Amino acid sequence: MTTQELEGRVALVTGGGSGLGRAISLDLSGRGAHVLVADIDVDGAKRTAELAADAGGGSAEAVALDVTDRAAVDEVVRRAGEEHGARFDLLVNNAGTDRGADVVEVDDDQWHGVFAVNVHGPMYLSRAFVRHQQALGAETGDIVCVVSISALTVGAGAGAYNASKAAMHKLAEVMQTESRERGWPARVSIIDPAAMATPMMDQWGLPPERMMDPAIVAGLVRTAVTLPPEVVLQNVVVTLRNENYPR
Repeated sequence: MTTQELEGRVALVTGGGSGLGRAISLDLSGRGAHVLVADIDVDGAKRTAELAADAGGGSAEAVALDVTDRAAVDEVVRRAGEEHGARFDLLVNNAGTDRGADVVEVDDDQWHGVFAVNVHGPMYLSRAFVRHQQALGAETGDIVCVVSISALTVGAGAGAYNASKAAMHKLAEVMQTESRERGWPARVSIIDPAAMATPMMDQWGLPPERMMDPAIVAGLVRTAVTLPPEVVLQNVVVTLRNENYPR
């Protein structure tokens, strides 16, 4: 494949202002895509877009988006469809948050805030994106759900995160089934990464040797969306070889 294998495609990447979202945005734009870098942190999204421009390949633009705001999600998807039409055929549900606390200590705002970003946001975005694809009569497109190995494992002090990622994982599996049985013009891929060297992980104080380079996962996202249309990357778990899984 050439370095321009995604030329002509427009991707919306949530949480694109830092960490894994930035790595995904740069990887996709570097292969020729135009990336809508969506983040509640607009300055971070703008920086990602600047880095994409400096790197060459495709292009990127910053988009202000709070994924927990259903009306804002619908408007961003509507505007992307209006501006890019059928070229807008790729959604990466990457935005996530983790506010660690033991169950007996977690407060309601923490609990609901984590679920709002990690579960409600991907549902709002996927729903709006599939509606966009259906309205166009598109043949196919891609939704990539970056979930977490935490959907499959457990950890003390991470009840909200583990539970929300398990819910997101099941939601993505339901979307895969509906895509197949209802004939959605979008395939749904699931990626479950272990810990990565991103700002969200700072709170856990893991040693560097326990964290992956986000570029590894970004490459898996690209693999998922460049597979032949009759194939789907149904679910992949990626860890470092020094990681105990399952645990």
